[in-house]
Amino acid sequence: MGGTTVPGFTNRQLWLVLGSLMLSVLLASMEISIISTALPTIVGEFQAFESFAWVGTSYIVTAAIGTPILGKMSDLYGRRTVFLSTLGIFIFGSLLCGFAQSMNQLIAFRAVQGFGGGAIQALAFAILGDILPPRERGRYIGYFTLAFVGAALLGPLIGGFIIDHFSWPWIFFINVPLGLLAGAVAWRALQLPFPRRKAKIDWSGAATLSIAIGAVMIALEVGQDGWTETPVLVLFGVGLLTTLAFVLIEQRAEEPIIPLRLFSDRAVLTATLIGMSAGTIAFGAGQFLPLYFQDSLFVSPTESGLRMLPQMIGVTLGTFGIGRLIAKTGRCKPWPIAGTAIAVVSALVIAGISGDTAYSTLFFPMIGLGFGMASVFTTSSIVAQNAVEFRDLGVVTSTIMFFRSLGGSLGLAVFGTILNGAIRSEIPARIDVSAEEASDLIRSPEEIEALPLIERTAVIDSVAIGVGRVYLVCAGVMAFGFVVALLLPERPLRARAGISDAMEQQQHPSPAAGE
Repeated sequence: MGGTTVPGFTNRQLWLVLGSLMLSVLLASMEISIISTALPTIVGEFQAFESFAWVGTSYIVTAAIGTPILGKMSDLYGRRTVFLSTLGIFIFGSLLCGFAQSMNQLIAFRAVQGFGGGAIQALAFAILGDILPPRERGRYIGYFTLAFVGAALLGPLIGGFIIDHFSWPWIFFINVPLGLLAGAVAWRALQLPFPRRKAKIDWSGAATLSIAIGAVMIALEVGQDGWTETPVLVLFGVGLLTTLAFVLIEQRAEEPIIPLRLFSDRAVLTATLIGMSAGTIAFGAGQFLPLYFQDSLFVSPTESGLRMLPQMIGVTLGTFGIGRLIAKTGRCKPWPIAGTAIAVVSALVIAGISGDTAYSTLFFPMIGLGFGMASVFTTSSIVAQNAVEFRDLGVVTSTIMFFRSLGGSLGLAVFGTILNGAIRSEIPARIDVSAEEASDLIRSPEEIEALPLIERTAVIDSVAIGVGRVYLVCAGVMAFGFVVALLLPERPLRARAGISDAMEQQQHPSPAAGE
């Protein structure tokens, strides 16, 4: 109908749905990065510097919790209903954040916003799986990857513009009209046949998973000041015990939040592992090059963001180029192999930076790193969705997204520790200060530039060394991804969309449909 290969969708209806989903993904993804430029202003207004990190942590924790839970609910109760509900939670949380009158209120409201925002991308990719055959999906998935990665790079620029010309609540208020627009379009255009299944939500699994994620994420945040502190060790212990409890519960649950049987399929397991590797680089290391640009090369925050554009070029080339190659050849395996190999080489080049490295030296490695991440993000979802039945489409998609985010959170904590360790060891090796005094020298770029020459040089070189070590670890992570990509099974991509299966199930209901 209307030139599309999607049953029941005209070409106009298909693009309305895709536009609504892309706008939703952009808004939810940008909430992680746009807050960075507003935090100094918010902290100053509420006079609560000691709590500023929790504004980001509360969003990430509830986003990680919500992703697998809401993904599973979409398999049981319908993608459209759960997607609109999730978007509604995100909009409501954004409205609350804008009206926050204290730092504690803002942290609590960010948790509400994150619970909805975290699942939006997973549900958007699951809906793509519903309406597009795996072989055709690569043509469109690039737009979503571009929106997702673009949000991380453009968020600080947009946040800075809002802070300069409006006030910080508008960082949250802007989500309300745009989110309502996306929801209205989805409500009208997204009509999916859905065979309702009689099943119970695995509340025990949801509770233990939530506690496990929350404990580990909070431990990672707090632990950057000392990994052997008693509260940190207790949190890690709670996380480990509740993870074991979650595994035991999922083995017995009628409708598990994350069906462990999925990982018995090598395609799902390998797609999850390479996605986690790329997520570590995208989310974990994404903020360290801008830090190097500002604290070692003394460029402005705006210019720092602009200098990350080569990575966006790589992402764009990877998403659209590989998507079309998948549609043309029907093959997925070659692209993550090539992409992870290019990313390893690129990360090794970036790892060699110093306090006076020319920007031109980093230009092409940044393109290569972006291309490598895109090659994995584009293929891992397609491979995993292609490996499962329609009934598991939402949960396998949310599982892939969950492990990407988990990789990023783990990477961010570890990389932060690496950078802090470099600063606390390298600066005292160059000038006569203690490790604590060395950390105090890391101030705003303007203050660092105003330091005496010897101190300024020590800070510049130490930041560069720390960021270089971060990217050396990134190279190792992507080398692991390369090995996993070699093990990725090559299977023919289905020519039918999940929506076709759903329509047949409605016409010929199976007794096993509710099992």
